[in-house]
Amino acid sequence: MRTLSLLLLGLLACALAGCPSSSETFAGVGDEDSGDDPGGGAATPQSCVRDSDCATAAATCCECPAFALSVHDPAQRACDGVTCPGQDACPDNVRAECDQGQCTLACVALECDTSCAAGYTIDPTGCLSCTCAAPDRDGCTVDTDCVQTRADCCGCAQGGEDTAVLASGRAAYDASLGCQANPACPAIDVCEPGATPQCVQGQCDLAVGGLPPGACGRSDLPACPSGEVCKVNTSNQAIEHGVGVCASP
Repeated sequence: MRTLSLLLLGLLACALAGCPSSSETFAGVGDEDSGDDPGGGAATPQSCVRDSDCATAAATCCECPAFALSVHDPAQRACDGVTCPGQDACPDNVRAECDQGQCTLACVALECDTSCAAGYTIDPTGCLSCTCAAPDRDGCTVDTDCVQTRADCCGCAQGGEDTAVLASGRAAYDASLGCQANPACPAIDVCEPGATPQCVQGQCDLAVGGLPPGACGRSDLPACPSGEVCKVNTSNQAIEHGVGVCASP
């Protein structure tokens, strides 16, 4: 009876003092270091604060850079002291940078002295080097080599899709679709405004936006004005076409 009385007195005193409930007692334990974002989802841990926290890396120590890692990543440190013969052949066209707390690859602007028939090579990183792209013997050289045509039996004007092909091969491409004379189509124009047939790296492509102003580095393009050089990796639009842009050295 004495024990029960003491328990009741304790509960009464706690209630008057505003003691937290058991659920309140444990609410927020570990919240400070939980790493969760305010929205309830798990926050992505930061791997860097500045560019110097990052380094270029590849699947193996002696391959050309293909991605970026934190300098403190064990996978990155595994290549310390490894000498790779011939690694100087890798184009110096990428660098590691810290982008919103994550290590990523960024393209490096390069001056290219040579003009190429099919533009410059777009390597697996998505950046250009000054190496000439291999011309496609059966591909295009300039935009006028390409024409827009339907990619299916309807074409974008009738609710389907369009593509770009060599003008010389348009009839054969259309015949390969095996379409009936009057195919059943939605009859809704879904063509992308501004899309035109363009020659990109020797292949015909239907794209929006042509070459940027001052494009250079392809044999059909004019040389840069006096006092300017052809630089690659300064314009995403130019990268997509495998060309550079005239700029100050």
